[in-house]
Amino acid sequence: MEIKKVALIGAGAIGCVYAYSLNKLLKDDFAFIANGKRREKLEKEGLYLNGEKFNPRVVSSDDDFKPDLIIVSVKNYQLQDAIEDMRNLVGKNTIILTLLNGIVARDVLQESFKNNQVLYGLAIKIDAVKVGNRVTETSDAIIQFGDANNRKMSEGVLAVKNLLNDAKINNQVFEDMIKTVWTKWMLNIGLNQVSAIAGATYGVLKQTPELLALANKAMKEVMAVSKAIGVNLGDENWASVQDVINILDGDGKTSMLQDIENKRKTEVDYFAGTLIKIAEENDIKVPVNEVLYSFIKAKEKNY
Repeated sequence: MEIKKVALIGAGAIGCVYAYSLNKLLKDDFAFIANGKRREKLEKEGLYLNGEKFNPRVVSSDDDFKPDLIIVSVKNYQLQDAIEDMRNLVGKNTIILTLLNGIVARDVLQESFKNNQVLYGLAIKIDAVKVGNRVTETSDAIIQFGDANNRKMSEGVLAVKNLLNDAKINNQVFEDMIKTVWTKWMLNIGLNQVSAIAGATYGVLKQTPELLALANKAMKEVMAVSKAIGVNLGDENWASVQDVINILDGDGKTSMLQDIENKRKTEVDYFAGTLIKIAEENDIKVPVNEVLYSFIKAKEKNY
């Protein structure tokens, strides 16, 4: 299996970073999926990554473009709209790779495209900020992806890995992608939420013991919930999260802080909101995340 055509939906900071590399490799065989005014804006203005402009092809849901791979990089609350925008472009052999934060997006996509291979995926160590159509990236991100279990990689996973290698996109396939996705979710629940409330860059977070302690308490609650439902995050997962925190660029900002600063809807319902729901179903207390959730929802309501 070889992936020759790729589409990406979601022109946020992460989407732009990967679009740049895929566009450079595939040219007209790569396209953004966008309808209406979003399409017009992308085609008219193009995008910039670290000051370099690129003008990727843009297709709409009714165009004749059948990609071998669709990468989904929207916000969780945009997922249902994205599914409808991409529905007519998904062929019977199209692989779908989600890069959404949280732990629910892959299952939502699989339910919508029952006969397609939908891969777990996430972007880590990415430090990208988008202002208008300009993205600044200060670290080399890594896509971690795969089926739920990758003890033996499937043909589809191998094909995606070959594509990412050709595009010079750092990537890793882990044997247990469920645990890997939960580990990233744990990091998001700690850093994103605390940074959004405190208005703190990565540097401020790391240099403020009280904020770092709060983030760690929020993440410990994820560990407790994971053990209750059999995901079983352990010391190795905790250590990998701490390693990521240590190397983040001091001036960088979490996506949730960027949302708060720009008075946009956040993904808190998919971070603390989802954790609180699972915790209640399993009779576990998550008081830190309950407070963080309430605080961020209040911020949204008072824009």
